[in-house]
Amino acid sequence: MSLQINNLSKSFSTRNLFSSVTFSVNPGECVALVGSNGCGKSTMMKIILGEEHSDTGTVVRAKDSRIGYLPQEIFLLETEKETLTLWELATQAFTKLKEIKARIDFIENEMANGNHTAQLQTEYDSLLGKYEKSGGYTWQAKTIRLLKGFGFAEDRFHDLLKTFSGGWQMRAYFVRLLLTEPDFLLLDEPTNYLDISSISFLEDYLSNYTGGILIVSHDRYFLDELADSVVAILPEGSRTFRGNYSGFLEAREVWASEAEAQAERLDREKKRVEKFIERFRYKATKASQVQSRIKQLAKIEDVEQIRAFPKLRFKFPECESSGEVVMRGENISKSFGQKHVLKDVSFVLERGDRLAIIGENGAGKTTLMRILAGEDSSWGGTLETGYRVHFGYFAQDEEISFTGDETVYDRMTRESPFDAIPEIRNILGAFLFSGDDANKKVRVLSGGEKSRLGLARMMLRPSNLLLLDEPTNHLDINSREALLNALEEFPGTIIIVSHDRFFLDSLATKVLGIENGRARTYKGNYSQYMHSKALRDNDQTIDSTTNESDYEQQTDDKKQKQRELNKQQKQLSNKLQKLKREIEEKEEYVSMAELRIAQIEETLANPPATFTAMQIAKEAEQHAQAQTELEKAISDWESLCIENEETATALERLRNT
Repeated sequence: MSLQINNLSKSFSTRNLFSSVTFSVNPGECVALVGSNGCGKSTMMKIILGEEHSDTGTVVRAKDSRIGYLPQEIFLLETEKETLTLWELATQAFTKLKEIKARIDFIENEMANGNHTAQLQTEYDSLLGKYEKSGGYTWQAKTIRLLKGFGFAEDRFHDLLKTFSGGWQMRAYFVRLLLTEPDFLLLDEPTNYLDISSISFLEDYLSNYTGGILIVSHDRYFLDELADSVVAILPEGSRTFRGNYSGFLEAREVWASEAEAQAERLDREKKRVEKFIERFRYKATKASQVQSRIKQLAKIEDVEQIRAFPKLRFKFPECESSGEVVMRGENISKSFGQKHVLKDVSFVLERGDRLAIIGENGAGKTTLMRILAGEDSSWGGTLETGYRVHFGYFAQDEEISFTGDETVYDRMTRESPFDAIPEIRNILGAFLFSGDDANKKVRVLSGGEKSRLGLARMMLRPSNLLLLDEPTNHLDINSREALLNALEEFPGTIIIVSHDRFFLDSLATKVLGIENGRARTYKGNYSQYMHSKALRDNDQTIDSTTNESDYEQQTDDKKQKQRELNKQQKQLSNKLQKLKREIEEKEEYVSMAELRIAQIEETLANPPATFTAMQIAKEAEQHAQAQTELEKAISDWESLCIENEETATALERLRNT
C-alpha cells in the first residue's frame, strides 16, 4: 500500500506554510519534495511522521508499514556516544535478528543436552527459516558495505562514537536507518555531511531501494538522478510533476506561460464586458442585457499566476584585472602531528580559471583553502600571489562569526569600507534581507540566511579572485542557481570547494583532485574529471585531441544507459517484492486447502450417524472440488517460484552489468 497524503494544510499564527497538498508515495518510487527555504517541507515530513498536527487533511498508510526518518540534524544521546562503538550503533538495526539467533543458539544447546521434543524441533525449524529469510546470513556483509560506502575506514568500525565528529555521527545514524529497511524513507537533506563519493554511493543504493522514498534536497544533480516525481510547494499552492527536477523546471515554465496567456484572455474579456456595461448602464432598453453582463463579469475568475520564488539577484562588484598568473603553489605540505594532510601540492592558477578542489571529507580541501586565503601560516612549501590580485574569501564555517546581538545591518556595516556604507541596504535587499529582516539578530538566522549574509559580505569589496569553501551549504536550489549565474558572469578567477556536482559541472574549468594528501590537476569540469580519473585508474591515457562534443555525447549516452539500468533494476526489484508476496499468499492458501481436504476426508472416513446418503455425496463432491483447487494452487505456486527465480537471476545480471 502507498503512503497517501491527502489535502494537508498548515499555518503558524498568520503565516500560511502550505495548503491543500495531496500526493502519494508508492513502493519503489522516489518523490522529491521541493520549495524555497521556509515553505514547510520539513514540517510536512513531521506531520507525516505524526510528530506534528496539520490544520486539515490526513495521512494514510498500511497499519503495519514502517517509516524511517532522517532529519537535517541528529543529536545522539550522550550515553550512546560514550558507550557505543560505530559497529554497535549501526547493527542496532538487527536487534530482532540477534534475538532470533540467541534463541536458536539456546535451542541448539538444549538439543545437544538431549532435549529432542517435537515442539522444540518445530520451533527450531521455524526460527531457522525466519532467520535466513530476515537476512541472518547477510546482515554483516550489508553493514560493512554501507559503512564503507559512507566513507568509514574499516579499522575504525569498532571505535567509540565519541571519537567521531558530529558529521560522521550523522553518517553512522544514517547507516543504521538504511539497514532497518523501512517501507518508507523520509530523507530531509540526506546529502548534508556527505562528500561526493558518498553521495554517489547513496544514489546507487537508493536507486535500487524497494520501499517508497520522500526526499527533501537542495542537490539538483541528486534529484535528477533519483526522482520519479516532484511535489512542489509553490507560492500559489502545490503541484505534482511526473519526472525529475529538471523536467519539473521545464514544466513550470510552460505552466507560467499558459497561466499568463489565460490571464490575458480573461482580462480582454473583462474589459469588453465592462465597456458594454458602462455604455448601456443608463439605457432602459438595455437593462436586462446590462444585468446579464454584470452577472457574467462576476463569474469571470482571476487566474492564479505561477509566481516565481523569491530569488537572490546580484553580481559581484567590478574589479581591476589581475596579472596572467594569479597564484602559484609549489610543494605545499601540511601536517597535524603525525598525520600528513597535504603532501607536496603544486598548481598554477591563471586569470579566468575556475578551479574546483575535489576530494573526500578529511582529504584536506578546507585546509588548503585556509592556506590560500592566508588564514593558516604553519605549512611548508611556497605560495606566490600574482600581480594586482585582490581576493575575497567565503569560509566553510562562515556562520561561526555570526553570533551575539549584532544585527544583520550592523554586521555588514562593521566590515564595510566607508564608501560602501550607502549601498549596504541595496546589497542586503539583493540577498533577500529587505525591510525588518535587516534588523534581525545574526544569532537567530537560519543556515540559509547565514550563507546569504556571508555572500553579501563579499559584495563590500571588489575582488578579482574568489575563494569559496562550500558556498552552497544551506542554500536552496533557487539561491544556488542565482549564485551560479553570478559566478558565471564574474570576469575574474575562482577557486571553489563544493559537493554540489551540478554546480561544479556548470562552473569548473579545472579540477585539483586531492587523494591521500597528494594533488593532481585535470582540465574540464566535474564529469570530465571523473572520466579522466577513471581512465587513469585503469592505467589508460586520454587522447588530448578528442572532440569535446563527442566526449559530451559519450558522457550523456553513458548517463542515459545508467538511468535505464537503474530503472530496469527498480522494476525488477518491485516485481520480486510482488512475487514474494504472491508466493507467500499462495503457500498460505495451499496450507488452508490441505487442512480443508483433511477435514473432509476425516468426515468421509467417520461420517456422523445423522448423515444421509445425500450429505455424504455432497461432502465427496466438495472433496473433489477442493482437490482440484489445491492442484491448481500448487501449479500456480510452482509457476510463481519459477518466475521469481528467473526475475532474481535477471536482477543479479543487471547489477553485475
